[in-house]
Amino acid sequence: MDKEVFRKLASKIGITAVKVLSQAEEYMRLSQVKCVGLGSVTATSKAIICLELAATSMKFPLDKEYAIKLSGLSPKVYSSNLKAMECMLGLQSNLGLRDLAVQYGCLEAVKVASLVLQRYETSLPAAQQQDLDLSKPLFTTAALYAACKCMKIRTDRKLASSSGAKKGIFDRLSTQFQKFGQEICNEASSMEKPRTVQKRQKTITEMLETGDGDEKFSTSPKRERVEKTEEEETRNYEEWKRKILENALKAKAVGS
Repeated sequence: MDKEVFRKLASKIGITAVKVLSQAEEYMRLSQVKCVGLGSVTATSKAIICLELAATSMKFPLDKEYAIKLSGLSPKVYSSNLKAMECMLGLQSNLGLRDLAVQYGCLEAVKVASLVLQRYETSLPAAQQQDLDLSKPLFTTAALYAACKCMKIRTDRKLASSSGAKKGIFDRLSTQFQKFGQEICNEASSMEKPRTVQKRQKTITEMLETGDGDEKFSTSPKRERVEKTEEEETRNYEEWKRKILENALKAKAVGS
């Protein structure tokens, strides 16, 4: 973009300080190399974003609402591109996984992404682990991106480019992370398999019809009590009948 046009845009949103303009122009120059893949960003919107980033870094006030209107982008798209360029230019402090996930709408992938980073760290030799900083945007972004891929979660396409790293480096790391992510997802899936459904117990009628469970029924306490009562009644009746017959015989003998 022509420097004169750039300065006119700056003037429209209230930026006239030379230091801010110089810083914004430097960001604009760097964005031509580092901020690739931002399809919705035009030259004008990129210039406005660079001006805001410079103003913010120097705590210089600007008309934010008019800046968004002048960019030609919706507030949501403008904010998304602003965050992406901030990361790509290395102006943003390292975001944690959760903050990054909130920004790109994939909170459900945070746990898997965290486990991916843990497995990656333990897979490295002890010497490399000592110098490793997993809070850097390259690692957090690649882990979250890999987790989303494994969990089949759709994310903003700018997530991959917000690491600030070259595409080849990011792709190699995210591919490695996806292997860990797939292992984690497979393990979680195997643990969540439904339990084997128990066979339905037969009803009493069915068991009687098939003859199953005769032994179970014959030894049940209730049935035992019934059988004992029947046996006692039979014995009592036989004893009573025997005594009647004996008494009758005795009476007959006496009479004769």
